[in-house]
Amino acid sequence: MASPEHRPSGPAQRGVTIEDVARAAGVGKSTVSNVLNGSGRVGEVARTRVLAMVEQLGYQPHQGARSMRSRRTMRLAYLMPPIQLEPTNLIMMQFMQSLLTAGARQHYGILVVAQEADSSYDIRRLAAGRSVDAFVLSELQHDDPRVQLLCELGMPFACFGRTGPGQPQAWVDIDNVQAEASAVRHVAERGYTRPGYVGYDSGNSWDRDREAGFQAGLAACGIRGEGAGMVRVTDDVSARTTIRSFISSARPDAVLTGSDKIAVIVYSVAAELNLVVGRDLAVTGFDGSVSGAILHPSLTSVVLPVDDISQRIVSRATQQIENGSDGEPGVIVPTWVRTGASTPVRSS
Repeated sequence: MASPEHRPSGPAQRGVTIEDVARAAGVGKSTVSNVLNGSGRVGEVARTRVLAMVEQLGYQPHQGARSMRSRRTMRLAYLMPPIQLEPTNLIMMQFMQSLLTAGARQHYGILVVAQEADSSYDIRRLAAGRSVDAFVLSELQHDDPRVQLLCELGMPFACFGRTGPGQPQAWVDIDNVQAEASAVRHVAERGYTRPGYVGYDSGNSWDRDREAGFQAGLAACGIRGEGAGMVRVTDDVSARTTIRSFISSARPDAVLTGSDKIAVIVYSVAAELNLVVGRDLAVTGFDGSVSGAILHPSLTSVVLPVDDISQRIVSRATQQIENGSDGEPGVIVPTWVRTGASTPVRSS
């Protein structure tokens, strides 16, 4: 009789055990276990073969038995900052969805916690109650108190965004400077000579880096000064007035933005000014969120690869659960410019 861990969960899995998977894949039982748990060192060829046999045979491990044996919850806590709960913050909603999928692939559930201004209570409560095995953080700030507290508690964690010097570097991030510079290069190569920039005046490092990337991109493309200029907006409500004034006075031929949310406002303001995006004014976003595809014309945007980021974050977290702090450096994942109809090649 199969042990509880290997008992099939439905008709497709009836009678299939971990030994069956190992035999079909031509590997040992421990190798199959390591692949399913995301632990140990398994070669890519063996890992691919095991996963193929798992899918072909319809095998599913019994998660309740696994948790009892390992004394793990098989859950990760995602502390979700309030700004990510805003319905217009589509890219971070996509990140959360990707995180759920990435967790499921490693047989982990994601406990989403709506983070309060002071998140220490939630962190201490979840850690003390052993409710989760590790934490996932995003929107990291300089000397982030959440990171400091998790280090003090000895809790595994992984981050979307960079931790500080002397802290565990279990993070995944993008190069915001390079990413925005690539957007400048994109419009310059298409014949735009007076690009302007609109970003958030938030104090967040990523917003400052995107602004720096715009300036670096101008210099690399031989565009003098600040192009048509740069403006910062504090919120989406006042942004419309600021952007309208900027476009009316500076008359940029392209507006690059630090967020797809800002780009949506630029589209609206352009319509108010009787400017046609893609003809009278080029526009780029930053995020690559689903909003870009439903705009007309479709938005050119720097794509933030949330699926890749989520998978890497979950892997870093589960590796720490299995083996402790790995001492490995953080990882920068590449972005790219997804071309839409908002930045056509200018006719000479």
